Amino acid sequence: MYLLSEMGVYRSINEVPDSSKELFSLLSLLFSVYILGGVFGKDLLKAHHSMITSKTHIEERIEEKEVLLRTVHHRVKNNLQTVSSLLNLQSKNSSNNKIKQIVQSSQNRVNAMAMIHEMLYLRENLSRIEFKSYVEELSDYLINSAGGDKDVKIHLDIPNIELGIDTAIPLGLLINEAITNSLKYGFVENINGKIDIKLVKEADGKTYFLSISDNGIGYGKDIDLRTTKSLGLKLIHTLARQLKGSVERDPSCLGTTYNIAFKEISSTEFHS
Repeated sequence: MYLLSEMGVYRSINEVPDSSKELFSLLSLLFSVYILGGVFGKDLLKAHHSMITSKTHIEERIEEKEVLLRTVHHRVKNNLQTVSSLLNLQSKNSSNNKIKQIVQSSQNRVNAMAMIHEMLYLRENLSRIEFKSYVEELSDYLINSAGGDKDVKIHLDIPNIELGIDTAIPLGLLINEAITNSLKYGFVENINGKIDIKLVKEADGKTYFLSISDNGIGYGKDIDLRTTKSLGLKLIHTLARQLKGSVERDPSCLGTTYNIAFKEISSTEFHS
């Protein structure tokens, strides 16, 4: 057509009629989309398929890790319960009451840690636990372990918060020591005992205030938590420091009252 036009045999007018311009523009646009779709469509579908495959693979890996982590918590709990059972057998084989008390205290500490791993195994969240439920379970266990000769009630004032495992374990051990000391030394007679545990989250969202008090007979005001020979009192002081906090005893209250200020710590800040 070009040659014929140059030779004068054929004259072509390179112009779209006004009545067909809109239709021509639409057809040109559709043709361009068709060409672009043919060129890039396969690449887009391939990239989309690759993204879906990667997402599925990542979700499978996450699920596998959750199952593995849950299994680890379950095995740690079983191992701690085995240690607790061995301590119980050792206690039964001894006729020395002092040794039995020491073994019982160690058994309580082991069970306090086992409860945390059991809760992490049973709950959906594998890194944080509902602290109120944990303290309820721990306090019930300690009351039952003390025997039925003491009428002691534990009142909890704890909000529905979740704490990380690196904070929950030392805090749980601290509460275990405080309750154990109250049951062992604070209520030597069969009295209507009461233990109050209150946890408050400060306005900054990082600091917590814990108060543990009982209406028992208490102990001497001259005893210092930092220098005492009592293992339980030493642990309370050491565990409070591990939580980047401090513990003070309120001598003005009846019985024994501990005021503990602490912060939630992460795994990178945890020190054994």
